[in-house]
Amino acid sequence: MNDGHVIRLVFENTENGDAIVQQLTFNGNDVIGAPVAHEELLARLRALLRADVCDLHHRVIDCGGLQIDTIARTVTFGLIPIELRRLEYELLVHLARDPQRVYTKHELLRDVWGFRSQGCTRTVDSHASRLRRKLALAGAEGYVANVRGVGFRLAPGARLRVIPGGLAA
Repeated sequence: MNDGHVIRLVFENTENGDAIVQQLTFNGNDVIGAPVAHEELLARLRALLRADVCDLHHRVIDCGGLQIDTIARTVTFGLIPIELRRLEYELLVHLARDPQRVYTKHELLRDVWGFRSQGCTRTVDSHASRLRRKLALAGAEGYVANVRGVGFRLAPGARLRVIPGGLAA
């Protein structure tokens, strides 16, 4: 997959149940006890990739009333559709997949735009500005936050809710 989504595998001492729960809650898609057999590791990776493909392409992401339909590639706030250009949409989806995370501009340039250069550019800033403006016109003001000197995130307090295969009621 080349959409910037990362599967996080965590290798942890399986005797420490609290650490495993913490890793699954905050960081990892799976926790694997070490040492692990090569065949088991491959089977777990295949299962995560299968789940990840379904998760990424057959869902609606709801962040506090802002809904992103990843099948239809549409964005709505309440009942108001929000027209976004391709990269504005991709930026919003990328931020929404992990709404509590602050993404650096370099990460966004790499993951959303596919840039490999570390050069200075205002691309992320200008797209984020246009995205914020369009969201605000629909009443979704403040959803894309600038973290000064670092990058961007969804607004503090935005929570991800995945609705498999359809729109929220």
